[in-house]
Amino acid sequence: MLKMNLLFNLSGEHPLLPKAEIFATLEGEDIAYTISSENIQERIIIMEVETENPEFINRLAMTKKVGEFIGTSKNFEEIAQKIQKKLINGSFAIGNGSQSIRENLGKEIWKLGYGVDLLNPKSSILCFKDGKIGYDIAIETPLKRDFNERRPHKRPCFHPTSIDPKIARVLVNLARIKKGDTILDPFCGTGGILIEAALIGMITLGCDISEEMVEGCIKNMRNYNLDCKIIKCDAMNIDRIDDELDAIITDPPYGRSSYITDKNKERFYSEFITSAAKKLNTGKHLILTMSDSIKLDLNKEEFKQIEEYTIYVHKSLTRRIHVLKRI
Repeated sequence: MLKMNLLFNLSGEHPLLPKAEIFATLEGEDIAYTISSENIQERIIIMEVETENPEFINRLAMTKKVGEFIGTSKNFEEIAQKIQKKLINGSFAIGNGSQSIRENLGKEIWKLGYGVDLLNPKSSILCFKDGKIGYDIAIETPLKRDFNERRPHKRPCFHPTSIDPKIARVLVNLARIKKGDTILDPFCGTGGILIEAALIGMITLGCDISEEMVEGCIKNMRNYNLDCKIIKCDAMNIDRIDDELDAIITDPPYGRSSYITDKNKERFYSEFITSAAKKLNTGKHLILTMSDSIKLDLNKEEFKQIEEYTIYVHKSLTRRIHVLKRI
């Protein structure tokens, strides 16, 4: 199996989720990896991954930049020589770094016969201070980034509680699934999670107890030309769904009266988790968000919690993301 050395520049949006998303995605794609080094200050992870196709990087929501790692060096002349061995003919630009780094490294690469093109370069060079040896160098692999175009208020059917597309994508990736797997969102609302899952090749199923939400979800999925089976049903009865599931991924409505008739939120979530267990085989994952006001032991006989993350939304809501594995 071909091995690639990749440099990941993580987002600073959360202290833990960017790295967790990468590891979960690699696990879902069944790609073996080894961490070569990590620079916490610069939010850099360098990894050796066993794959011939790094397409998985376009699944990632909380990674800013990715590139083929070239090496580490102390001086810009040596860096330029390392880059020359990998650089394709044509123009280049320095894709990050201080003005000093851009000028000094750019000058050395220019000396080797490459032209500078800041608007449309053939290659973009990433250069990060290593903190110990010198600079970590990579040739950038462009990432597909259009999350802002799918923000809830830009969809045909808008609901103010709809989850942000980037967080929705992270939830999908935490489920450790791959293209062609089948996922269910039993509180689908207007489809935020289903949209992100379908865009990266998952087979998507959704249900909601509200007819209005079901219709809105269908409208939003069609807006992006995405196929999805959406039905009106109670999340407590998802065991009646015939489809085999590889994951359940959901962002429940935190007890709004129009959705949840049981005012005891802890009991509601506990019963939902029991319902979810009936649809997931051993080793499959339930990704579940909750308000931090809900106190519930999630290590039950059906599931083991393997990860938990906290996200501040606003002053009255902090989400906890729970990654549960069926046992």
